[in-house]
Amino acid sequence: MIQIRPLTLDDVDGWAALLAVSFGRTPAQMVALLRHFYGERQLVAWGAWDGLNLAAQYSCLLTPLWLPGQSAPQWVGMSMNMAVHPDYRGRGLIKQVAEPVYAEVVARGGMAGVGFSNEAGVQVDKKSKGYGYQVVGKMVSLLGVVGGKRPFLPPLTLTTTWADGLQEVERRETAVSFAHTPESLRHRFAQHPFRSYGYGVAEDGRGVVIYRPFVWRGLRGASLLTAYGQDVPGLMGGWVSSLANQRIRLVHLLTSPQSTLRQAAESHCYTLPLPRPQNPHYLTAKLLTTTLPPWFFDFSHWNCCGGDIL
Repeated sequence: MIQIRPLTLDDVDGWAALLAVSFGRTPAQMVALLRHFYGERQLVAWGAWDGLNLAAQYSCLLTPLWLPGQSAPQWVGMSMNMAVHPDYRGRGLIKQVAEPVYAEVVARGGMAGVGFSNEAGVQVDKKSKGYGYQVVGKMVSLLGVVGGKRPFLPPLTLTTTWADGLQEVERRETAVSFAHTPESLRHRFAQHPFRSYGYGVAEDGRGVVIYRPFVWRGLRGASLLTAYGQDVPGLMGGWVSSLANQRIRLVHLLTSPQSTLRQAAESHCYTLPLPRPQNPHYLTAKLLTTTLPPWFFDFSHWNCCGGDIL
């Protein structure tokens, strides 16, 4: 008989085994990832057990989200992942584990479910009545060329070590955006159990640009994930100067169409949208309360980027 119940770190071995099968990782990596996310935010997860075997699971992270005009962030359930073991597919288990997750998110003050899906995930969104997310919009994939626009601003320090002392940004957002702090960014990136990142660090804790290096057809590049600071355009200018000094010629980023990061990148690089990205991503959302404004599902009101994707 299938038993539906909450998942905790006491279940980490069976939980990690299911995630490893579903996402092509090792069980050890999934154990580390689950412990990592438990340390960052409140993880809400339910599973369907068949004896000692975890047949399906769905999990969300309670995440703060800024809404325009609000003086404090609101809470949403950030979809982490859903997984069904191949031996148990087609039995409607996702609906059975998703419903108590949504109920718990609401009980903890969450107003909506949000997430990012790839092409395969979007097909699940469209077909699954239990999952229940709708597509808000497709993230824009941009390729930028470093060195085409001048003058450059004073360069940032490029490093692979997180710099402490980052100043917290105080501002009210004019778009829907994920709420970040220096501590949440440090945990999200610098403490990730098996990924490494590069950082462009401004003096006196004025900001940081977070990225991942790549090489494409012999050209060095940087995948821009996010920038945090009071002056994002200035940070981007200094970061691009640093890339030019290191002979890094390409910048890639994923953003919503009207994002601050996109505007800042376009002011310092020549960019073009990639019409057919290899791995497109979509912002998805699910209404959990009756208090959301209609523009919550309008992608033009969102300010998000690749660094927001878990």
